[in-house]
Amino acid sequence: MIRSLLLVAFLALPGTAPAAEESASSAPTAPVEQTGSKPASETASAADGQPEAAPPPLERYRTPWEALSERLIGTASRAVRFDWRQKTLGLGLLGGPLLELNNFSSAQAGAFVRVPLGVVMGDLAITRVFTWGSQSTDQLALTPYRQAGRPSRFDLDFNVALPLAEGVVTARPGFFPPTELVFSLDAGLRYSFYPGGFGGMGFGDVVKALFSPGLSDQERANLEDERLPGMEVDAARYNLLVGGSLDIYFQSGGFIAPRVMVAVPVLSGLSKSGLGWWWELTLGLGWML
Repeated sequence: MIRSLLLVAFLALPGTAPAAEESASSAPTAPVEQTGSKPASETASAADGQPEAAPPPLERYRTPWEALSERLIGTASRAVRFDWRQKTLGLGLLGGPLLELNNFSSAQAGAFVRVPLGVVMGDLAITRVFTWGSQSTDQLALTPYRQAGRPSRFDLDFNVALPLAEGVVTARPGFFPPTELVFSLDAGLRYSFYPGGFGGMGFGDVVKALFSPGLSDQERANLEDERLPGMEVDAARYNLLVGGSLDIYFQSGGFIAPRVMVAVPVLSGLSKSGLGWWWELTLGLGWML
């Protein structure tokens, strides 16, 4: 009984209460979840009175490389060493043989003007054609046989070239600069003029003959003195030619233009031509302005 009273009195003493409180405060407490709280760095900055750092201005434009690799980043432009489409016109000289597949030889020499017309190149050429014979011609003249041919004359050409392939090439030998190479499909209409063909004809007959697809009987009679032995003057005044050209442009503006053309006898029925298919090889040298 006395021991119980002593225990109650000891617990009632003032020094025992803080010990109990200290034991209670040292006990672990459960974490409290905070919603809408800021990071510690931002809280510290706000506590120090400094403004929050703004994101970089280009941040919203950044795209991961994985996404860029699946997009169309850009397009490659056509490689151009010399842009002939931006030029006004070109001037040049040309020459080459005509292979009419007969016993007479012909070659031409003249000048031309070429003008870019959007996606095509147009040119106008005037040439002097020289025709001469050979030993075969003299032997042919000893027979009653006559072969279709054309004496010396002037030719006026209207040509259009459509580029099919072009690009920058490196030439050899190495001292040649890089050039612009243009391969084109060509088509042209040729008008042949014989200076001595209109002799003794009236003004109306001359005008009519100028636009006729073939030479008149009077014109062919006038050309008898100009034809070669064994030649029968071909009546064609117009010729349609098709072929290809390979223009080589230098950076300075100069160019070389070899061309191969073949005459297509689509107008033979109107002009009563006997030449049929024949070839032409020309080489042009010029300058674009």
